Amino acid sequence: MTILSNTLALIVVLSVLVVAHEFGHFTVAKFFRFPVEVFSVGFGKRLFGKKLRGTDYRVSAIPLGGYVRVVGLGPDESTLAEGTSTEAPPVGKRWQRALILLAGPGMNFVLAIVLHAAVFIAGIRVPAYELEPAWIGAVRPGSPAALAGVRAGDRIVSISGTETPRWRDAQYLLAMAARERLDVVIERGPSRFVASFTPKPTGKYDIGDAGVIPKVGNNLAARADLIVGGGPAEMAGLKVGDVIRSVAGKDIRGGPTELQDEFIAAVQEHAPGPFPIVYERDGKLATATVLAQKNGDIWKVGIGIGADLPEVLERFPVRQAFVEGWRRVETDFRMTLQILGRLFRGRASMKSMSGPLDIAKFSGEAARTGAVPLVALMAAISLQLGIFNLLPIPVLDGGHLFLLGVESVARRDFSLRVKERILQVGFVMILALLAVVLYNDLAKNLPTNWWPF
Repeated sequence: MTILSNTLALIVVLSVLVVAHEFGHFTVAKFFRFPVEVFSVGFGKRLFGKKLRGTDYRVSAIPLGGYVRVVGLGPDESTLAEGTSTEAPPVGKRWQRALILLAGPGMNFVLAIVLHAAVFIAGIRVPAYELEPAWIGAVRPGSPAALAGVRAGDRIVSISGTETPRWRDAQYLLAMAARERLDVVIERGPSRFVASFTPKPTGKYDIGDAGVIPKVGNNLAARADLIVGGGPAEMAGLKVGDVIRSVAGKDIRGGPTELQDEFIAAVQEHAPGPFPIVYERDGKLATATVLAQKNGDIWKVGIGIGADLPEVLERFPVRQAFVEGWRRVETDFRMTLQILGRLFRGRASMKSMSGPLDIAKFSGEAARTGAVPLVALMAAISLQLGIFNLLPIPVLDGGHLFLLGVESVARRDFSLRVKERILQVGFVMILALLAVVLYNDLAKNLPTNWWPF
């Protein structure tokens, strides 16, 4: 059932974002009076549609996005795949063609701002500490930050020249900088100093971890952040998001670094059981009876433990929501370029890239959580789609723009044969990239013998 819901969510997310992208191309092409042969929702075989003013508006068999075919822009991925390319003189001026190509990614950027604004207007619940100043509550012993002299009670002022007025800003910069040496300005009392350290890559997405923990209190409840499929906890009816109140009568409370140890100790003491786990879901208490299973030298029940942190509703008036939406897109755009730069320099891992399996999983989880988280995810993916399409790779809009630039320098348009050969090279590049991303997707998402606690 989860696989089906993830797949449906992926289809909805990609269809909306890709069709919006193609609508950008379509709108500007119509504005400049370029002939538009096809506007398709979906790919592959035409199922049904209507031809209006020279354009075939159609729905096609494969429901993953869509495409628009503009006469005069040269061959594209759809004509190359279908073998329908024909030699035809370019239409319009090169700057007009360039604007048509830019309109697709531009529409994704605009959509990202609008979707983020919609989220801020509706309001989204976020951990309260994210919006507070970047005060450090604890530093894990032996972590990069600890070795650099950072201590509990310090405040992160800036990271590599970027100010961090909120914990969210510091958290984002640290998470995106695995293996990247950072110069962090630390405030301690009336003085400031620079601590230089390199966050360690952690987890299957190579998230940067410097070992700093926000100031959130020391009497927190435990929350199930992960439930292993087919494990004892899932079999007993526990779900992600459940607040764990007690294990076999022992209350599970403490600081963010203590909760996992508290939970492990309680499981080991009463394993293999069966023993009760009292949890809270939607404000109601319930009890699950769990039988632990041994994994290596430790008893486990298949639950990944996190802290149940206080949340606040982040909401703005309409005008300010659009300002915040713009700021979010600007920040994410800048960070994405930095990550791409590290990838090309070999200083970041391909694990940080997400492919279809990851996107389907994230989409499904967001959809099951609610409309607002799903819209927030769509905003983030829309921005990434726009940036990706601007890369100078043949087949992508950026590749076509690069080719237009070369034609402008040469002061002539290349032949259909040359353009098709360039597109074929682009297909090979995209397929190679897709193969790597899919391999990483499978490695991250296939079941393993590893279990949390």
